[in-house]
Amino acid sequence: MQFVEGDIDSGGVNIHYYRAGVAGKEPLLLAHGFTDNGLCWQRVVEALEADFDLVMVDSRNHGKSGDGPASLEVLAQDMAAVVTQLQLHQVAVLGHSMGANVAACFAGAYPELVSRLLLEDPAWFAKLGDPAHAPARNKAFRDYVAKLSEQSNAEILAAGKQQHPLWDDAEFVHWVTANTQVRASAMEQVDFGDWALLVPKIVCPTLLIYAAGDRDGIVSHDTAERVQSLNSGVALHHIADGGHNLRREQFAGFVAAVRDFLAR
Repeated sequence: MQFVEGDIDSGGVNIHYYRAGVAGKEPLLLAHGFTDNGLCWQRVVEALEADFDLVMVDSRNHGKSGDGPASLEVLAQDMAAVVTQLQLHQVAVLGHSMGANVAACFAGAYPELVSRLLLEDPAWFAKLGDPAHAPARNKAFRDYVAKLSEQSNAEILAAGKQQHPLWDDAEFVHWVTANTQVRASAMEQVDFGDWALLVPKIVCPTLLIYAAGDRDGIVSHDTAERVQSLNSGVALHHIADGGHNLRREQFAGFVAAVRDFLAR
């Protein structure tokens, strides 16, 4: 994957981005999940780069971006700043996990900037509320980051392969780096918001890609059906035998679903 990279200013916080694909093609903005960085979309970008102008963003408190408060509203403002300062005008947006929550908030708050929305297993828990604000969870994440700082990249890679045996080896290249870049305070600043209030605000065509099943997928069939009941403009696409990281575990099926939706 060949790309250029740069920075934009969002309310005094530096937001780093990577850009690949073909200038002049439809812009597609990619929002990563918690502890990832923009380059963790590499395999998806390589599959789509001939047909899109792709922009991968490092969320604040991640990657090469700066630090700062990270509510959904603030992170959506970061997306708006990227789109306007890069003069992308209107973009399709693909987000994973936390990034999917942000993408949905962005689409609802800035409808004039978003043409279509794709959500890979957003952190839309069946029981509403924000589990990220639990003190025990915050401490566990700080301990996790502290442990990472004591490990070599080889040790992080070995642990990752043990935890994610279905991932292609290429997925770990940027995943390892991203895990060394995320800040220990990042979890404390995340606010996942209330998806039941967020979903009705989305006016663009939307695809929810989810796994359900017995693995670690967050969105269940019941949650997906409730999302659709709140907004009939949301199409559902279930991928079996996947988990929370659908594109990493069922890559071919995931890319096919993305391509099909963006071709409509």
